[in-house]
This record gives sequence, structure tokens and C-alpha cells, in this order.
Amino acid sequence: MKMEEIEYELFENGVLIRKAIIKNVKPCIISEGQISVLLQLDKELHHILPHLAVKFPPGKVNYLDKKNILTLSIYERLITVYPSGKVSMNKTNTKEESIEIIKEICTLINETHLEVKEGKTADYMALKDKLSKIGPLTIYNCLPQTDCTECGETTCMAFAMRVLSGESKLYECMLLHEMGYVNNVKCLKSSLGNKIMEVLGWKI
Repeated sequence: MKMEEIEYELFENGVLIRKAIIKNVKPCIISEGQISVLLQLDKELHHILPHLAVKFPPGKVNYLDKKNILTLSIYERLITVYPSGKVSMNKTNTKEESIEIIKEICTLINETHLEVKEGKTADYMALKDKLSKIGPLTIYNCLPQTDCTECGETTCMAFAMRVLSGESKLYECMLLHEMGYVNNVKCLKSSLGNKIMEVLGWKI
């Protein structure tokens, strides 16, 4: 039996997205007791997804540029966003929770839409070469490598891995703020670029 679609108004005056419709709900095949939700936003996202793909740490993003499909590993679940405005979300507890999460994502989508109109944001293709080469070693090689633990991790490599996945922020490496480690910051800027450093939590 097909479920009745449920429409939600996310924003009264959203610059791009205003509404989301829950199209389907079914049991999540990878997490017992939870659901997978299929939603449809009220606008297409062809022009937004390449820009949205660089708003998250590389370890949380899988962007298929040829198909313009973005999968995010956020909120402890996978969320796939399609150019048609379709969104799939797994490991969700309730329909209401899916709406809370999609509202947060759509807030970022609307902000990104404004940035695109004003020419204030980069897109995936501009950063593709750098992103394709970024791994934990890219970050680790530019860190002080003292294993000082001030960031809360036991080693600089553990910190680099958490930064890549978005679980830690670059600015949490206290030594990078000291004058004696200016060359380490220059190394990060050379390897990552300012935009990716910002995404990884460095305040330019």
C-alpha cells in the first residue's frame, strides 16, 4: 500500500528551498528499528550540488561529479542529494527527525544559493585536483608531529584522521597558532588551499 505523501513548509521565505515532501518511508535495511526516508524538495539543485560538495570535510563527502550526485556521511547516517531535489536518508528514527535534519541541510543549501548568485563560493571542479590528493598523510605531513596531545588526540596522525573526517578542527592544534610553527601553516595552505583549510576548521 502506497503511503500518503506529507508536505512540510521548511521556510516561509526561503531564497531557494521552501518545502519538502516525504514521499516514502520504509524500514532501514542496515539498522534494525530505524527507517529510511525519501524526500522531495520543491526546487531542483543542479547548480547547487557542486558548491555544496565543498562545504563539508572531504572524509564526509562522496560527490559523483559526472552524475552530480552528492552523498554526505553526517548526523550518523548517509544522506544522498540528487540534482532533481530528491533526497534519501537512512538510519532515521522518525519522519519528524528527517524533517529536522533536512531543514538544517536546506538552510545550508539556501545560503549556498545566495553565495553562488553573488560569486562568493568555490565549486567542486575548481578544487577537484586538490581534493583528489587529500588524505590523512597530507595533513599529518604539515603538522608539528610532536604528539603533544593538546588537541585531545594521542598522536598527530590520529588528529589528522579526525580532521579529515570532520570530527576535529584544524584550529584545535594549539602549536599551529605559535610563531615557531608558521612554516607548518604555510605547508597546509600550500597542500590544501585556503578554502579547504576553512572547511577543515582553520580560521583564515
